[in-house]
Amino acid sequence: MGDIISTGGNASVREAREARAKEHPMEPGPTGWKVDKVFAGKIRSYDKWYRGARSGIDKEEIKGEVEVNELGILQDQQARTSHGGPGRALLHFAHEHYVRIEEIYKKNGAEIDFPRLVAPGFGENISTSCGMNERTVCIGDEFELGSAIIRVTQPRAPCFHLNHRFSCNDRKHLLSSTVEVHCMAGWLYAVVKPGKFKEGDEFVLKKRPLPHIPVAYAHQMVSKQEFPEEDVKFMAECTLLDPKWRKFAKARISAKNAPVSMSARLLGGKKGAHIPEERRDPVGPKDNKKMPQN
Repeated sequence: MGDIISTGGNASVREAREARAKEHPMEPGPTGWKVDKVFAGKIRSYDKWYRGARSGIDKEEIKGEVEVNELGILQDQQARTSHGGPGRALLHFAHEHYVRIEEIYKKNGAEIDFPRLVAPGFGENISTSCGMNERTVCIGDEFELGSAIIRVTQPRAPCFHLNHRFSCNDRKHLLSSTVEVHCMAGWLYAVVKPGKFKEGDEFVLKKRPLPHIPVAYAHQMVSKQEFPEEDVKFMAECTLLDPKWRKFAKARISAKNAPVSMSARLLGGKKGAHIPEERRDPVGPKDNKKMPQN
C-alpha cells in the first residue's frame, strides 16, 4: 500500500490499513455489474431555485457510445468547478435509491416531488440497478468500462440544491439531509484512461486497493459524531481520495476529531443541519459486501 499513503504518513496507520486490507481481498472474475443508462446535460438557469442558480443537473439520456476524457462525458457540462474537474468527472447514482427515497418519504408523510424520483433526477451520468452502491463500491476501485478506465475518487457531497429541485421544504425531511443520513448520494469517478462506453457495458474490476473503505464509510467520516481517529488520519493522507475529501479529513483532525459542520452545504448557509446519530445508517470499515458473481 506504499502508493496509497503519501510520504510522511504515520507508520502505525499504514500498518493498520494493510492489516485490514488483507482481510478483504479483491474478488476475482467478472462482477455482473452493468450500465443501465448514460446521461449528459447542458448548463441552464433555474429562476425558482435559490438565487436563480445555474446548474447542469438536468440530464438527457444518450443512446449509443459516449466519449469520455479527463473531464467527463464530452456532451456534459457543470456550472461550478466544485461539481466537476478531473477528480469528479463522472457521477454514478444507483437507481435503487429512488425506490428507497420514495419509501422513506411516504413512511414519514413528508412532501417531495415523487414523479421526479427517477433517473437522472440526481444529475447522474451513470445509472445502474445491479447492486452497485455505496456499500459495495470502495474508494480507489478501478473499473474498465468499454474502452475507458475509471476510478472511484469520493462520495458525492449532497447540497441544498436537491431540496429545491425535489420541492422539499420541510426542514425535518430535507432531501439533502436524508441522503446524507443514509449514505446514498452517489459517488464520483476520475477518468484514468479516456475512451468510450455505452449502456449495457460491464464494469470490469481491475483494482481494489482499499477494500476496507467502502464509499459509505468515507462519506460518514465527514459528519458522523464518533469516527475512528486512525481512519480519519488515513483518509487525510490517502492519495486515492480526491483532495476535497482529504481536506474534510484534515479539518476533522484540526478539530480534534470533531465532525465537520455540514450546515452551509445541506441548507444553503442556514443553521440547523445537525443530523441526529440515531437516524444514521451505521457503516463500518468492514461493512462492504463481496463482489457479486455471474
